[in-house]
Amino acid sequence: MKKIYYTLILALITLTSQAQLDYGLKGGLNFNSAEQASMIGSADGAINAESRIGFHLGGFIEAKVPVLGVFVRPEVVFTSIKSEYTDLVQTGAQTLTINKIDVPILIGKSFLRTVRVFAGPSFQYIVDSSFNLNEFSETDKDDLSVGIQLGIGVKFGKFGVDARWEKGISNSKSKYIAAATVTEVSFDTRPNQFIIGLSYSL
Repeated sequence: MKKIYYTLILALITLTSQAQLDYGLKGGLNFNSAEQASMIGSADGAINAESRIGFHLGGFIEAKVPVLGVFVRPEVVFTSIKSEYTDLVQTGAQTLTINKIDVPILIGKSFLRTVRVFAGPSFQYIVDSSFNLNEFSETDKDDLSVGIQLGIGVKFGKFGVDARWEKGISNSKSKYIAAATVTEVSFDTRPNQFIIGLSYSL
């Protein structure tokens, strides 16, 4: 994983050395598809969750590369998403909150001066995951995972609006033990979400 990070950083430095730079702030809403939970060692199968609207806040640097006719846009954003599980292992309704740092590295192209399409890998680092009630204690989690983002947007002056879809492509799970039943539960924490963002160039 570290080799991938270093390779991407080196590629970004090479591409942006002669590029036109833009930077700014961004934020928006995350519509997370419901994760699945499964009780380890149980034949009950997967337990679906109801998704809740989350949010993200962060910044970006955008480099236009004239020689290639594209732009490269690394972002660093804090994301908070929630999922609600009803009667999970007989503990009643529980809300799982996941706070993470997302680092998408996007490559895109502009059309008609304002329309933009882009895609690229997105790296996720889970800072914290917890339930609203103290019925569960975390035993293990995968901090790092990789996904992919695809999107389209428009830009008018300093303001930009985009819509994108993100899907995790590497395994990412968190494991908890329910205090009431001593049952271990595994949660799939791979991102699968629709994201609406607003950005402002400084």
